[in-house]
Amino acid sequence: MTDGSVPAGTDGVPKVDGGSAVLSGSAVSGSAVSAGGRASGSRKGPAKTSRVNIRDIAAAAGVSTATVSRVMRGNAKVSEATRAKVRKAIDDLEYIPNAHALALTTPPNSVTLVVDSIVGGTYSEMTAGVEREAAAHNMVFRLISTGGNWSEPEPLLNELLSQRPRVVVLTATDIIGNAFDGVLDQYVEKFASVGTTLVVLARPRMGLSQDIAVVDYANESGMEELTKYMISLGHRKFMFAGLRENSSVFMARYRGFRKALEEAGLDYDPSFEIPLDDDRSTVMANMMASWQSGASDCTAVVAVTDAMALFSIAGLRKLGVSVPDDVSVGGFDDMPFAEDLVVPMTTVHAPFGDMGRMAVRVGLEHPGASIVMPTNLAIRGSVAVPRRS
Repeated sequence: MTDGSVPAGTDGVPKVDGGSAVLSGSAVSGSAVSAGGRASGSRKGPAKTSRVNIRDIAAAAGVSTATVSRVMRGNAKVSEATRAKVRKAIDDLEYIPNAHALALTTPPNSVTLVVDSIVGGTYSEMTAGVEREAAAHNMVFRLISTGGNWSEPEPLLNELLSQRPRVVVLTATDIIGNAFDGVLDQYVEKFASVGTTLVVLARPRMGLSQDIAVVDYANESGMEELTKYMISLGHRKFMFAGLRENSSVFMARYRGFRKALEEAGLDYDPSFEIPLDDDRSTVMANMMASWQSGASDCTAVVAVTDAMALFSIAGLRKLGVSVPDDVSVGGFDDMPFAEDLVVPMTTVHAPFGDMGRMAVRVGLEHPGASIVMPTNLAIRGSVAVPRRS
């Protein structure tokens, strides 16, 4: 495309016309993976479970093994009468197909999503997006959780290879300089050889091979837009909650925050920055300590996530500081129920559901594409005009 944009479809999810595009603008664990065991018995021939194989099914139904195979794959070129005979034989003989054996003889028709965790609103929205797009293409959907452990990816990648999915979508680690990207690059040709395309979701490409598709979102420009909005209301002294220097995603948000301040010519004191932490009590304590040591001059807090924003607000409330009367607080993600809080959260809305759907579309139609989904500012009650200079 000549303008670098991606047109939106009727369902609101952008369509991809080329191999690369940039959009500008403001659960079940790994045990869910099918893994049929090795069939018992010593008979040679088609894969079998217990002592029954498709030759037995064919003999009982009075058809060929090829016909049995077509019925099991849902092939339409089988009469209903024949299909009924084969299914009756399968039921009578209590045959259970071997999932791995079927994968070796069946064209890939599944989507597997690999996530760090199945807990959290953003993961649930992305998971739902991937699942719904897979269903729209009449594809099987599988979900695997790594528990955040990407240190030894080979067993996971080998398991995925054995399943032969059509598309593998990974919310892979975004740690700068991580070893996983290099390992995944080494598997690209292996996955291609079994008809599988790879998509990395919700992080930038960094060192990944150009043969791996990437669906990211506008972290830097989204945070810049939030900060500029707060500046437009009259805020001049800011603090940042959620610094994590080894994260490509969170550092992009931090860059957007600093860029907006620099363009406005505002001074900034990084000594009051609060590190990112998943523990509510730790963030509250850090916020309270920072506020009492001099950050109380700030009229605005920009948080790297909605969770960090909420934890910060909780710490401020412990000190009797009111939001937004005494200080404004903005977040990022637009997590579920952010609009329904006692003080509705002003935040950057990230289109996690649409990103999940786009990941499947890119995997099916545009291997190797680079997509950046737009974010937009959700203005609510936690940010207001400052009452003090």
